[in-house]
Amino acid sequence: MAQQASFWSNSRTPGTPEVTNDTAAVTLGLQFYSDVAGSVTAIRFYKGPHNTGTHVGSLWSSGGQQLATVTFSGETPSGWQQASLSSPVSIAAKAVYIVSYVAPKGYYPDDESFSWSTVSAAPLHVSGSSPGVYAYGSGSRFPTGAWRSSNYFVDLVFAAGTQPPPTGTYTISGKVTGSAAMLTLSGAATKSATTDAAGNYSFSGLTNGSYLVAPSQSGFTFSPSTASESINGVNIGGVNFTATAVPPTSGGGGGGGSSSGGSHTVSLSWAASASSDITGYKCYRATVSGGPYVQIDASLITGTSYVDSSVSSGQKYFYVTTAVGANNAESGYSNEAVAVVP
Repeated sequence: MAQQASFWSNSRTPGTPEVTNDTAAVTLGLQFYSDVAGSVTAIRFYKGPHNTGTHVGSLWSSGGQQLATVTFSGETPSGWQQASLSSPVSIAAKAVYIVSYVAPKGYYPDDESFSWSTVSAAPLHVSGSSPGVYAYGSGSRFPTGAWRSSNYFVDLVFAAGTQPPPTGTYTISGKVTGSAAMLTLSGAATKSATTDAAGNYSFSGLTNGSYLVAPSQSGFTFSPSTASESINGVNIGGVNFTATAVPPTSGGGGGGGSSSGGSHTVSLSWAASASSDITGYKCYRATVSGGPYVQIDASLITGTSYVDSSVSSGQKYFYVTTAVGANNAESGYSNEAVAVVP
């Protein structure tokens, strides 16, 4: 049986089980990583008696990709609640993820100035000095805000060791605003689609694996330019793009690419994997050698190079890459590369 781990037992209760002066809908989460690869099998959270309504749990990548959702049912009036994911979600070693749930009527637990340095459930660890995060608004939102090192008592069930992805067919869907567009899908399958009158699009009949969605329309640029998505037993929605008209250009000299304001970049390159089913690569970065690493590429890298433009002067960075196969299997980390920004 695979080793299972959670941060807190059912006997652990918050010092402040309910915040009585906040009744707004909010997503509450916890940033974490694991020393070893494995799977998230369930989402947990603690609630007081006034934390009512429908609670929806989510698992996110560090870049904001929603990897899984689950709706809690059969809850007790208060205490720890747990909901199993329809299929386990595989996670990589030393990569940061966020587990969250929606408190639609507030009344969430909040222990401020929490002693995070004492929290460890090896191989699980919290990530950062203030790993408790939140985002206000209805529905599941990617939580990034932090408040006074708060602990909102969100947890997970983790099983060490990789598990095979589930079978079935699923969809990737979203919306393009600003223009009609054609979208192409590459990776584990190759498809094309066009937006309808409202800007919606959908790719259906997809199996588990890694995909790259790319919009195009003459005279427009798109943000983001592409989106990397990994299907692991659930449909993926909300893969949205914004189109911006390209202004007409005037005559005049020009040079190659440049960076404004003396900003810095780090250029990375690596040898291609020898495996025949590789669909792309992921790039991870850390500020200390050995991680934990955070994924920095917004979409699956189809080549063997990447330019990191979100670096700061005087900072030292540590980089690793992984190779992703057609079945969404991700390799271990490459050798670590080091870059010092002037």
